[in-house]
Amino acid sequence: MKVFKFPLLTITISFAIGIIAEFYLQWSFSTLIISLLLGLGFFCFLFLKSKKALLQNTLFGITTYLLAFTLGMMSFYIHSDVNLKNHYSKKTFEETNSIRAIVTSTLKPNTKYNKYFITLSHFNDSIASGKILLYVPKTNNETLHSGDEIWLNNAVYPIPKAFNPYQFDYSKYLEKQNVFHQIYTRENQINFIHTHKTVDFYIENLRNNLSQSFDIHHFEPKTKAIIDALILGQRLELDKETIADYSNAGVIHILAISGLHISIIYFFIVFLLKPLKRVRFGAEIQLLIVLGILWLFALLTGLPASVTRAVTLFSFISIGNYFNQPKAIYNALAISAFLILLVKPNAIFDIGFQLSYAAVLSIVLFQPFYKKFYFSDNKIAVYFTDTVLVSLAAQIGVLPLSLYYFNQLPLLFLLANLVIIPISTAVLIGGIIILFFNFVIPDFAVFLGKILALIIDFMNKYIHWIAQFKNGIISNISFSVWLTIILYVVIISFIYWLYHFKSKNFKCVLLSVFLFQMSYFGIKFTENNAYELIVLNSKSSAITIKQNNSIIAFTDNPEINLEALNHYKRGTFSDSLLILPMRNVLSFNDKRILVIDSVGIYKTSIRPEIIVLTQNPKINLSRLITEIKPKLVISDKTNYKNNNTIWQATCRKEKIPFHAIAEKGFYKLK
Repeated sequence: MKVFKFPLLTITISFAIGIIAEFYLQWSFSTLIISLLLGLGFFCFLFLKSKKALLQNTLFGITTYLLAFTLGMMSFYIHSDVNLKNHYSKKTFEETNSIRAIVTSTLKPNTKYNKYFITLSHFNDSIASGKILLYVPKTNNETLHSGDEIWLNNAVYPIPKAFNPYQFDYSKYLEKQNVFHQIYTRENQINFIHTHKTVDFYIENLRNNLSQSFDIHHFEPKTKAIIDALILGQRLELDKETIADYSNAGVIHILAISGLHISIIYFFIVFLLKPLKRVRFGAEIQLLIVLGILWLFALLTGLPASVTRAVTLFSFISIGNYFNQPKAIYNALAISAFLILLVKPNAIFDIGFQLSYAAVLSIVLFQPFYKKFYFSDNKIAVYFTDTVLVSLAAQIGVLPLSLYYFNQLPLLFLLANLVIIPISTAVLIGGIIILFFNFVIPDFAVFLGKILALIIDFMNKYIHWIAQFKNGIISNISFSVWLTIILYVVIISFIYWLYHFKSKNFKCVLLSVFLFQMSYFGIKFTENNAYELIVLNSKSSAITIKQNNSIIAFTDNPEINLEALNHYKRGTFSDSLLILPMRNVLSFNDKRILVIDSVGIYKTSIRPEIIVLTQNPKINLSRLITEIKPKLVISDKTNYKNNNTIWQATCRKEKIPFHAIAEKGFYKLK
């Protein structure tokens, strides 16, 4: 397979694996230095020894990949904020902390709070560094912007772990962005110092001015939100219904500026500048203009990770095309990914990063086989064929990641992409043109805006129609990291067989498929033989008992707990979920669990090993422990904090373990 002839690609992969390894292993700086020096020394020795036969020396190749691996580990260590000497986590935390910081970015708000990333300069009167997640109530008089320096006096809290098993862990997500703590402020509690006119400040101001230029059109909120998302990379105003429709239709990538949008802009610019190649130095001028426009667009969108990697990729593709290197795409992929990871190693954990490169690499690998499926020379027929094949290739490349991260498989993505890709292209190009005329000829811009609004309205309605097909998406698919890896082995072996079309190579495909099946059945067998009881971390009482491949959930409010229960069912590869009303007495593995609710009534004849307190029961816990003699007391999240404090003190006095769900998270018993 030709891809293996590009060592930069495999070196980049080794570098990326090193980053992941350091995230989990957390080697010390001294260990990394020793490993790096040993690897570098061995590399230099083999380099001098091999001389002209470098590429034929297997040991040299292995050493190169190990060196790249070690460099990846070192890069992650250096870029980890917690390893900095002045990181705020190394300071002494107080009940309230004096914090001075600069706002670096604005995040998507929730129902009550605006959210920001702030970078600290001082923590309790000492120089500090590090990022913190800041929550500001929407009722606050002033909105913060990038570059604003602020002072506040607040408590700093760790970002809570996932509430329940197999749910999205927001703390892990932010940890991979070097964010470990959060601050909740009250109304008008933030003291504004002054604004630093940083690059982020100018970019945000420019982006806001460009967005406000569309106000002359008086677009509907949904239409305006689509324009901001596609042209300026701002998804803050997208409503949940729109996001859900695009996700269920399998075209959520349309709403996030990524490789697709950059490729549209790239090919549009190349098309417009094609006549330049006929003049002297035309190719050089074309290259400079393409690179300039791409990076200007990246700046306008605020240099988000998705746009930066896409622009970097197409920049190297442009340079490769200039030097007439038809296979430049492989090196462009490798170099762009390597540079991004070198500057920002945490990008490897970004879902968008993984999906983008998986999709592009898959498209490139399948590209040599596209022409075999052309049934006509008609341009329209060729376009539709290309759209179908490219969409299918991209979907194959991202399939394992989609199953793992989103646990769903949209079946109508081809039907959606056939229409949406050309429409979104028209919206993107048309929006950029209208943006220009907003400042030059507003009246003409308003005329074009009416056409653009109709196109966007049609696009939204079409996506909504696709999303309505309940059978058009397979959801709640159980998947794991190991299955993701094995499925990629299946895809790689299939591609290898396509490039080397021999019957013996097809055996590798069959073997990989067999390995995938056995891995799936192995995981399912292990999970199905696990017995466990879980007291969920929920605003409503909920206890689950897993036996074999079935889950029985006891709760008085299924609606509140349904999402958490579905996550649990999917994560444990269970086949069924039965929801029953909460009971006062439960049994698990010959253990009795007594549930005492707000009524506070219980039978002293019951001798449970575990007591679960829920809905603030008015009881004398000390007397109850004396009467029943349990081995453990659990307080779920429905109880008041004051009650938890009293009960904890009582259990400590009685030498009985106490587990407060609100503080320690869900409780698991096996």
